[in-house]
Amino acid sequence: MPLPAPAPNPSPANAYLPRDVVNAPEVKAAITRRSTERGDGPDMQAWLRNHFFRWAIGSFEHVVPLRSIADYQAVTGTGDPVPEWLARLLRPSTTGTGKDCWYLDPEHLLLIERERVLVEFLRSRRGTRLEQKLQRINCFTALTMWEQEHQRMQSRRSKGWVPSSGLALREVLRTPNGVIFEFDGRHAALREEMAYESYHMQHCLGQFASLKKLSGGYGEQYAQAAQDGRLRLFTLRSAGNMPHVTISLAVHPDGLRVDQIKGKQNRHPIRKYADDVLQFLRTVAPRGERHPDCEGMGLVFEPEATAQDTSAGRWKFVTEVGDANYLLSVMSANFHLAEHFEQPPAVLQWLLLRIAPGELARLRQIDPGVAAAARLTLPHDALPAALREMPAGACEIEGIPLDLVRKGAAC
Repeated sequence: MPLPAPAPNPSPANAYLPRDVVNAPEVKAAITRRSTERGDGPDMQAWLRNHFFRWAIGSFEHVVPLRSIADYQAVTGTGDPVPEWLARLLRPSTTGTGKDCWYLDPEHLLLIERERVLVEFLRSRRGTRLEQKLQRINCFTALTMWEQEHQRMQSRRSKGWVPSSGLALREVLRTPNGVIFEFDGRHAALREEMAYESYHMQHCLGQFASLKKLSGGYGEQYAQAAQDGRLRLFTLRSAGNMPHVTISLAVHPDGLRVDQIKGKQNRHPIRKYADDVLQFLRTVAPRGERHPDCEGMGLVFEPEATAQDTSAGRWKFVTEVGDANYLLSVMSANFHLAEHFEQPPAVLQWLLLRIAPGELARLRQIDPGVAAAARLTLPHDALPAALREMPAGACEIEGIPLDLVRKGAAC
């Protein structure tokens, strides 16, 4: 199966780029479906179908190049006949190659995450002049505004401290590194507790536009959702009432679903707290499904191989995943997790060598075959230090020294 590769970007940074994505209608349909499920208003739905869709088609990095009919069949995973119009595009021409085509996974985790971030940002601008000119704001401008907003939030965070009374917290679970509490959406001290969480965590959960009234801004939508019962909020705190992880679960008719799991400054929680969050997921049991926040911190829901229901399975740490294909799918967007494997599977090491050779330095051990291939294919200065210093005996394949494979190669 072809691997994702960023498309060239010769146009201005704020222009929508042309790119022949063969499943563009399916991408738009998925964006529309998610917007409907969230309950977005007509203006937001229109903006997503226009601006976010055009950005995804032209600029989303994680697309798969299609150079043959076999590539298309591999990436779709179906045995259905290839549409004739697509077969014509992929068929080699007199120049020897077909037209450049691409496939974009409509359910790609990083695409969904970018969509969520933008919807959250634009919702926080309701009632402002930005809402009135929404359809004139392209996706690149919205992303820039979101980044600027977070920079301003960081510079003002020292002014937003609010004391915690603990009155709006309810103990849920004791974990190895503290206690996980749930915010009580019906308590009068909810917003104060949210502001306290945001101050220490440096994220937007309790970032209110008015620090005196604790209303408006990002905090308003989270507080209102918690008060309405649409969102359940949790915090992992240690001695001294110090927050370390913030968790939000969306309430759906079929149960709870992971909304966000954030460490400080909206980063992934550090490895120290992975066991705490894992215990929480197994206890509270939100719907079993893939989520970038979970996978980014190394927590994976692996479905049961024999179950027809994809939500049947178990939450586990990434090093415990049993299915090799599933592991590669998770790791392809989370190379930083490679450092957690005591003995990384060889297939994972080959994946790193193929699409992220710079991440080989994270490996605790490296397969001799992968090491040899890296020495053959990578420039010397691109090799991890461990490979540059590897002794000659470790640079052989079945007893054949690499210097016989490529003249001048040194071990």
